[in-house]
Amino acid sequence: MFRPQIFVHIYYNLKQEFEGPAMEMEMISRENIKPSTPTPDHLRVYKISLLDQIIPPAFVPAVLYFAPDSTSVSQKLQLLKDSLASTLTHFYPLAGVVRDAFSIDCKDEGLPFFVANVKGLLRDFLDRPDVLFINRLIPSEFSWDEGAGPGANVGTVQLNYFDCGGIAICLIFAHHIGDATTLCTFLKSWAAAANDSARILRPEYIAQSAFPQQPSMPKESYLFYPLQKFLKLGKFVTARYVFDASAISTLKAQSASSNDNHSTRVEVVSAFIWKCFMAAAAEVSSNDHKPFLLTHPLNLRRRAEPQFPDNSFGNFLWLATAQCGNPTDKDLKELVKEVKRAMERVDKQFMKRMESEDGYYENVEELRQGIPEEANWLAFSSWCKIGFYDVDFGWKARLAVGIRFWGFRHGVAK
Repeated sequence: MFRPQIFVHIYYNLKQEFEGPAMEMEMISRENIKPSTPTPDHLRVYKISLLDQIIPPAFVPAVLYFAPDSTSVSQKLQLLKDSLASTLTHFYPLAGVVRDAFSIDCKDEGLPFFVANVKGLLRDFLDRPDVLFINRLIPSEFSWDEGAGPGANVGTVQLNYFDCGGIAICLIFAHHIGDATTLCTFLKSWAAAANDSARILRPEYIAQSAFPQQPSMPKESYLFYPLQKFLKLGKFVTARYVFDASAISTLKAQSASSNDNHSTRVEVVSAFIWKCFMAAAAEVSSNDHKPFLLTHPLNLRRRAEPQFPDNSFGNFLWLATAQCGNPTDKDLKELVKEVKRAMERVDKQFMKRMESEDGYYENVEELRQGIPEEANWLAFSSWCKIGFYDVDFGWKARLAVGIRFWGFRHGVAK
């Protein structure tokens, strides 16, 4: 279903303030959910692809909120556990543990499943969401700075139930085995299993053959390596902004040009936030003449010819980059064009080059040339149209979808 609103989380280093309802949480239980059918011996070692290999240590989390209905929390909990076990039969890497930097042991150790009780009402929380409390809805076993090391679980689930009977389901897994599209495919499959549906999305394990891993590749050639110099970890504010349909329509009208009226809402909102970011930076330091760098991850599945299926398991990501040297010379219309051009550079010719090792290095070099030595970096990540609002466990209307963005300054998640 089309969702005209865009929810934006922005991360920057100012004092955190929150005036919403204070809530407490109690951890109730933890157990490992194993695949209902043992993983065959020939699948016991899962090798990641090159596109998995080049992803930095991070995690992919999502939280789905469901309103209370006539089904009790205990009934939902049992249904979730049973359907999760059958789903893991097909998504067997998620029930494994990290073997090393290039493989997963799929010996059915199981996916950790936490249950927590949130003291409060789900509607109160969603009306005035505490974006820091959202992090508590997500299992905290992982080190967000270091990633999942050898022996660590690949992923975790947490069911959070509120006093009203509303629930928040969180799934998180290590980014080096999959992206947000993989996460969504898993959630859709899990929901289909809970509904006893024959339309279960089974993953396609084709990334390893399309993009074989290269263990000898130097880390200087990894996708995010050129951006490490800008990365500043720490405790920063998370601010939430909502762009409704009318606001997005206004931005589209302001940014439309005579020869291009097809800018997406992600392109327009990204350009608008970029413009505001540059204006704010100029007020803070008028002597800062570093260029402004924007990055946006792109889903490569539909940019290939032929396209990769949406249920292709793993990471199919690349970065689009755009620069602005003098923001005073750029209006919103020009910035939208810059964002659009950056995304269009990752085209079918780009994907063709990815088929060979030399072509990969050529693409990395092109990326490196688009990243200056010094810059004010604004990192975007968009989950629009991935399909999280289509995840249907058969209960009352899903109220919202939330995400957690790992804590570095000047990140934007939509």
